[in-house]
Amino acid sequence: MKNLILLFSLLSIAMLVQAQPNKVIFVCEHGAAKSVIAAAYFNKIAKERNLDWQAVSRGTSPDSTIGQSTKEGLTADHLYDPTFSPRKLSIEDTSNAKAIIRFTKLPGEFNNSNVKTEDWSNLRDIDSSYPLRRDAIVNQINHFLDSLAQKK
Repeated sequence: MKNLILLFSLLSIAMLVQAQPNKVIFVCEHGAAKSVIAAAYFNKIAKERNLDWQAVSRGTSPDSTIGQSTKEGLTADHLYDPTFSPRKLSIEDTSNAKAIIRFTKLPGEFNNSNVKTEDWSNLRDIDSSYPLRRDAIVNQINHFLDSLAQKK
């Protein structure tokens, strides 16, 4: 009986691990604009493409709320989540992440991570108005997701 319970427990854990989507972490300094836009659009596009990927947004030195232009832009784009508040990047965040996409330098403890890291800090128009910033991020997200599809 104990063996049956142990087997059931292991199968349940395996199913949970298998059911978790692939995770990407978008990181910007304040966790209030670039990473928020990127995570919102990544999740939208991944869902539209029926991909088993999910994004979260983090900051290295997070603000208490998202930026006003980001809030207005995401609201106009029907992607604003009023329950969202910026969160600091932690080592725990990376434990099951497949990729970290950064718009800023990562703190030292993340530089030795085994997680694939991409630097998007130099995207064209990344420091522009919301529409230009959004378009630059969405374009890069599409390239990233296209590269995942080619690796299959």
